[in-house]
Amino acid sequence: MGGVGDDDHHGGSTDLGIASSNTRGKNLAVSRDQGAVQMPTIIVSVDLECSCCRAKIEKVLNRIQESQPLSRYKPGDWIEGVGGAKAGHFVLPEVTTLLLVGPRGSGKSTLVNRITRVFDKDDDPFAPDRAQVSCNSKSNGTMFLREYPIPRNSSVVCIYDTRGWSNNLEKNFKMLHQWMTKGISHGETTMWDDDEGNKIGNMKPLGRQYSFLRYKIRKVNFVIFVVDGVAVLESMDDSNKGYTEILRQTFMYPFLSIGDDKPVVVVTHGDRLLIQQRVHVQAELAELLDIPAQQIYDIPGSNDDQTDMVVLDMLHYCVQHAEQNLPVKLNYHLEV
Repeated sequence: MGGVGDDDHHGGSTDLGIASSNTRGKNLAVSRDQGAVQMPTIIVSVDLECSCCRAKIEKVLNRIQESQPLSRYKPGDWIEGVGGAKAGHFVLPEVTTLLLVGPRGSGKSTLVNRITRVFDKDDDPFAPDRAQVSCNSKSNGTMFLREYPIPRNSSVVCIYDTRGWSNNLEKNFKMLHQWMTKGISHGETTMWDDDEGNKIGNMKPLGRQYSFLRYKIRKVNFVIFVVDGVAVLESMDDSNKGYTEILRQTFMYPFLSIGDDKPVVVVTHGDRLLIQQRVHVQAELAELLDIPAQQIYDIPGSNDDQTDMVVLDMLHYCVQHAEQNLPVKLNYHLEV
């Protein structure tokens, strides 16, 4: 299962290609050719006589290697060609769009920032967070749908941050149905009946910044189902199973699936739990949602190489399954 106890995830050997051994206490520029693609140069502080420093370089290089398929990806690249079909036979999206959904406080905006940091480590390690994070339940949360290209300034993959669910399951389904059938657009507002009465009026002027521009409507290509691991654990230990029951019913909502593929599940806030608790939460979710453990990714807020690998694995899974479910062009049968 993704992200817990996976210390040997990146494995394999790497030729560092270092010519000089006189590098104790210095900054070393590390780069590597990957086929015809020049790998980015990373500056790391190393002592080559120290095995820990060599291991540090190995981790950096392996992380770069893992991120390359996504960095080079274009919609249609990962189509498997079943039945002799080629990329030209499918309706390819301009941008592969991944939709984040989850309860209030599940960590959707935090996940946006965590995903972004994986790529910022190579491009701009000091870049600020992109998504506004809510630190308590009294916050309004994400009121406007927000589109985030991954990596920054990318034109091929984007993630949509959305507002957390309301307390009314039927209204949640109505909202999800609209997003999945009509599409989503940057700046679109989401309001609930239990919002404060004056809040709706206050939101109108804030939405004007989006009304003057016509943002493109994106078709959702795959769904990322975000769950708070702490809340799941508390619900498991409580006689009131309300939280996990809402998760189960929403996850089973047919319109969240793309073809036969159900959403990928991301468990957040694992940095607040013990390893054994995180494993327990993932096992519980696998049984509750009736999916394999490999479809559940544990992505805590911690900033480490292992979590970076899990983020990349999760994105690879989403994009690959999005490509497997692209619609065929109407005139495909004429080309066969």
